[in-house]
Amino acid sequence: HYPQNSQAGFTMPLALGMGLMMIIVTASIIGRSQSDRTTTSFQKESDRSVSIAESGVVRVRSYLDRHKFLATKNLTNWVNAIDSLPSAQSGCGLIDLTQARQQALLFQNSSWIDLDSSNFKKGRYKIVDYQHQNGVGKLTIASEITINNTQNISSSKLSVEIPIGSESANILPPALWANTFNLSSAQKITGQIRSVSCPLPPLNDADGVAGVNYGNLMTGGQIIADPFASMPLPKVAPSTAISIPAITSSLQLPRIGFNDLPDANNEYHYLVDIDNISSGHSIKLQDGDSIKVNILPNQKVNLYLKGNIDLAGSKTIGVDPTHPNLRIYGSSQTTKLSIKQDAVITAFIHAPLADARSLS
Repeated sequence: HYPQNSQAGFTMPLALGMGLMMIIVTASIIGRSQSDRTTTSFQKESDRSVSIAESGVVRVRSYLDRHKFLATKNLTNWVNAIDSLPSAQSGCGLIDLTQARQQALLFQNSSWIDLDSSNFKKGRYKIVDYQHQNGVGKLTIASEITINNTQNISSSKLSVEIPIGSESANILPPALWANTFNLSSAQKITGQIRSVSCPLPPLNDADGVAGVNYGNLMTGGQIIADPFASMPLPKVAPSTAISIPAITSSLQLPRIGFNDLPDANNEYHYLVDIDNISSGHSIKLQDGDSIKVNILPNQKVNLYLKGNIDLAGSKTIGVDPTHPNLRIYGSSQTTKLSIKQDAVITAFIHAPLADARSLS
């Protein structure tokens, strides 16, 4: 019986060893399974954080679509852009400016915004930055979400480029652009008319803009109201502009007998003085006076005014209609632009600070 007892003593350690190996293998499998579940959970939450960032992009794009005047401004200027709107525009009712400002302030301060205000567990997002350059808005959104009710956070950052199209891209340059209008039926405009003031309900005025209607348009064209459009500031005369006295009688430009030379682009620049301090007119013409501007092809005449404009009676400011290259720029002192009904003007006039009136 001795050999049998010896073999029995060897079987017990072997069984114990096999059992230990099975425990180790089982523990390893369980540990790996838990690690895989943890990795899968983290990956899931990471995907969710990216999804939250994408939702933030959609919401910011929707905000910019409702407030288009902000799309061309950097994030740091959004609140100031809303605050800078004139009170007349603020009352348009086109958008809720109070709500728009509150939202812009959250965006500008990079404040976290819950994706669902009633359930913070769904994650949150914020704007890291928004920059507009060359017709493209570069938006960066950050997001984060708590992982399985723990202290761990899954976060993501997403940057996108948004093409910002100009609303005026398909609109011809305005022939008349002003804050308010008071045109008579006899006054005709060839081209587009654009208003900065708030559009009115189309009660008896089909275009919705007070003081002007489709009868003031010569042929076709549009009347467009855009209370959030930024009218360009007065243009400053170049340092090479030729100084001339106030225009109070007939005048031909470029002047004959003077050493008036164009610039490299064949453009003539004239800085027009005022007639006297009390009236402050840079252009003041009486009945029968006229300005005839002869411009050769590919040349332009630019007048930069120090004062006001007063055109009365049968006076005419005109150019060769084949080359209508007369441009008149008002300064910060050009606050009045008076035109009688029978005056004829063929020129571009830019006087954004002027009160333009027609006189009977």
